Amino acid sequence: MNLSDRSLSSSQKFLLTLPFIAALAAVAQPSSPPPPKREVRAVWLTTASGLDWPKTTDKNEQQSSLREIVKTLQRARFNTIFFQARARGDAYYRSAHEPWAENLTGTLGTDPGWDPLAFLIDEAHAAGIEVHAWINVFKIRGQGAVANSTPPHPARAHPGWTVNYAGEGWFDPGKPEVRAYLTGVIADLAGKYDLDGVNLDYCRYPGRDFSDAWTFYRYGNGAKIEEWRISNIDRFVADCYAQVHTLKPMMKVGASPLAISVIETDPSAGTLKEYAQDAKRWLKAGTLDYVSPQIYWDMNAPGGGPDFAVLVRAWLGAANGRHVYAGIGAYKPEVARQITAQIDTVRTAGGGGEVFFRYGSIRGMTALAARYENPAGIPPMAWKDSIPPLAPPHVGVSEVAANVFQLEWLQPPPARDGDRAHHYVYYRWPERRIPFDDARSVAGITPRNETLVLDTVVAPAGPTYYYAVTAVDKGSNEGPPSPTTDATTREFIALRGKLSEPTALSVSLPAGAHAPPLIAYSLSRPTNVELTLVSRPSRGQETVVASLARGVQQRGTYVVGMEGRLLGEGKYLVRLKAGEMMLEQEVK
Repeated sequence: MNLSDRSLSSSQKFLLTLPFIAALAAVAQPSSPPPPKREVRAVWLTTASGLDWPKTTDKNEQQSSLREIVKTLQRARFNTIFFQARARGDAYYRSAHEPWAENLTGTLGTDPGWDPLAFLIDEAHAAGIEVHAWINVFKIRGQGAVANSTPPHPARAHPGWTVNYAGEGWFDPGKPEVRAYLTGVIADLAGKYDLDGVNLDYCRYPGRDFSDAWTFYRYGNGAKIEEWRISNIDRFVADCYAQVHTLKPMMKVGASPLAISVIETDPSAGTLKEYAQDAKRWLKAGTLDYVSPQIYWDMNAPGGGPDFAVLVRAWLGAANGRHVYAGIGAYKPEVARQITAQIDTVRTAGGGGEVFFRYGSIRGMTALAARYENPAGIPPMAWKDSIPPLAPPHVGVSEVAANVFQLEWLQPPPARDGDRAHHYVYYRWPERRIPFDDARSVAGITPRNETLVLDTVVAPAGPTYYYAVTAVDKGSNEGPPSPTTDATTREFIALRGKLSEPTALSVSLPAGAHAPPLIAYSLSRPTNVELTLVSRPSRGQETVVASLARGVQQRGTYVVGMEGRLLGEGKYLVRLKAGEMMLEQEVK
């Protein structure tokens, strides 16, 4: 494949503004832990009541907004979406058991003419993002009556299974036929779609005064009701895990339990008695791959309430080798103010990542950029697959524009378990010995098994960079690196030694008849900058041909590769206003 197959964007062709900041500047603040190379960065995408999506019943708008959500998360360096595929006994996918959700068309059970889950999976996978189907299990309807539909809503189809609790409908977990039905719903979903995982929510009882006396009389078999209820939920989780594992061994099964239960030990009191949800037992039994507990509290809160850091450490202590992704209540103002601190807490404690509730609460949250500056891979699950792929045998690198490099490599042969590369990680470092365990050396992660990428160096540290590529399989196992290949940045060499003053300006013409001018300027401190190209005719007033940079810029050195078509006949000046200082240089 040559460059014509993967053309540069119009923005790459026009200006390449490249801050020459310190070579290995720390990504995180001094008080924060180093960024991890692998962590789950997930968000709950809520469909109930259209909280996050959909906002209308228009098919085109639904698809457009779902596509934009994926793009937004990709830009923010998220790698996982928990999509609420079953909110209240209804479906945002083509279910064999339950009706289409009402807010897709305005009418429960009406086919929207497309499959939102399949659409999301395609969009997300193309962006390198995993999709887990978020399923509300035993809670099957909210307030109010359920309309007729085809197929009928489960509350109508099985009224004998449904218990009204606080105005909402819940399936009775003590009935074996209920657990079998729900396991079938999840198996149907897992079997049809190319999901990366399923996430179980409301996998519990709604409260200790739940009306299940007849069910307990029939199936209790002499047990205490608290322990019997816990065992009902345990059995469902185990059956669900076994069913999904049989269908698709690599599909992940997780749950989002109530967070406080982790620090309780007595099933006859507290949260365990209230909700009969003992996720610690699921982890100990190995019937889950991960938990994303809803740790929706802040840290160091007054009044002695639950503390985020304490609960994170407690869940990690109960993990039994499985993954823990901390659920963060970003919808709460007091939590939103602590987002970076909570991420740091998860990383310091050794957690596997974070899940934010919900998308609408983190969209546009600028604080996340400080912690998600580098791309991150998904942590592997050794109990599912521990065999890494082989190394790509060769990597070729060529500079196709100022500081834009094309990388192309050969696909490695299958590993000994038959797995091929699912995607790749490409590394860039200013020294030949690349620190592959350092997240800052990761230049990018391909969405799929593409073997050609364009890499823009936005902070050149020297004239030479070194590249290597690793293959990653479906189980997120990363193989050994390819041979290292070096690349030389032509513009860095052309401008070396020309910016000796604290605030300086240089214009150079690189070798080549059609090479555009390179404009470089250095700033000794944060400064308000205006960089313009000015035409100065022999007669008449000068004219601003182009504004090349404007606004406050940080300390460092900046380079602009200017498009040649801006220069016609006559004299031109490059003018830099930096604070109170103005510098000019003629373009020759």
